[in-house]
Amino acid sequence: MQEIETREFGQIEIKDDDIIEFPKGLPGFPEEDEFVLLPLNDQSPFIIMQSVNEPGLAFVTVEPSTILDGYDFELADSTQDMLQLESHEDVGVLLIATIKGDIDDITVNLAAPVVFNINERLGRQIILDDENYPVKYRLEPEPAEEGVS
Repeated sequence: MQEIETREFGQIEIKDDDIIEFPKGLPGFPEEDEFVLLPLNDQSPFIIMQSVNEPGLAFVTVEPSTILDGYDFELADSTQDMLQLESHEDVGVLLIATIKGDIDDITVNLAAPVVFNINERLGRQIILDDENYPVKYRLEPEPAEEGVS
């Protein structure tokens, strides 16, 4: 166990086993190689990917299956080797979200998913060469329930 300072939750205690190592860092942050996943809250699909060493560095992420169907891509052999992936069940995928001011103005980056080995706790952000997956995919806000404002 260790204590870390976070952007969203202040000081928290995490298990060493919860740390995901990014051997090559993230694009733009090559020196940041340890992150932990923290659910935003029980009702939210969003997960904070918090740097273990830099309190101000945290990304709002979401699992693709919670926002769209059929998000699928091939991993290069080199990425599979680096992440020590042995089966499809070992793979976790998160998409980085951007919130511009209003909670109803959220986009996710489908072109650069964060892929990780759930068991080995190894991760990497990859860049897809697929024009069907935009950098800014806008999430549609949930419609309000009738009679609720």
